Amino acid sequence: MAATTKLTFYFDCISPFSCLAHHVLQRYAPFWAARGVEIVYRPILLGGVMAATKNLPPMARPWAKATRKVGDQDLVRARGFFGVDLLPIPSNFFGPDGPGDKRGLARDMRPMRLLAAVGLDHPSALQKATTHMFHVFHIGTEHRNNNAVHMDTQTLQDVCMSAGLTAAESDKLINERIADKLVKDALKKSTADAIGLGAFGAPFFVVDEGRADGERQVYFGSDRFEQMCWFHDWPWVGPDPERPSTKL
Repeated sequence: MAATTKLTFYFDCISPFSCLAHHVLQRYAPFWAARGVEIVYRPILLGGVMAATKNLPPMARPWAKATRKVGDQDLVRARGFFGVDLLPIPSNFFGPDGPGDKRGLARDMRPMRLLAAVGLDHPSALQKATTHMFHVFHIGTEHRNNNAVHMDTQTLQDVCMSAGLTAAESDKLINERIADKLVKDALKKSTADAIGLGAFGAPFFVVDEGRADGERQVYFGSDRFEQMCWFHDWPWVGPDPERPSTKL
């Protein structure tokens, strides 16, 4: 069926909830495609969204200590509910001196610049590369050392190769393209577009049904799929269609 609706997924791989959303999108893609839905991935910089909207990561909010128990339990429950084996939040999510410390994962621009470059140069490989990047950040124990995520050139190379790119293509992306102004500008534009549409965090979704009045529906969070599917009349039986969660 020809696509009549575009579902745009704005994400940053630093976000564990974007990881959950990605897995849901991958599972439902064929079912929603049958309803004319095209899923479009747009990497963004979550830090840019947070700065522009004056939002704060949950761990950096003044009331973070008070909400820690609920937050920790939410992530444990999410593992089972979504069927995604999320690891604990990486110990190097922030650098030793806090959110602004460039030694932290949250300030490492290479992963999302790499995905932006893949999207520009090899768009058909973007979703597979994104799957592996989420694995690096949130699922793969082989990428952890004392709960810190190890991010280096080899890790980025593995992301590219997992998406079917050649060694030469991977080397060019890592050694040239992620430092290219065109790639940086494309990532900034995606971030600015998300903010302009109402994003204040990630994951953020925009559903464009091609209405004459230009009206688009926007959603925030990995817990909005049920509402999204109800509103747009898309199939939904829970986060994993092979493991329906609806009961009477």
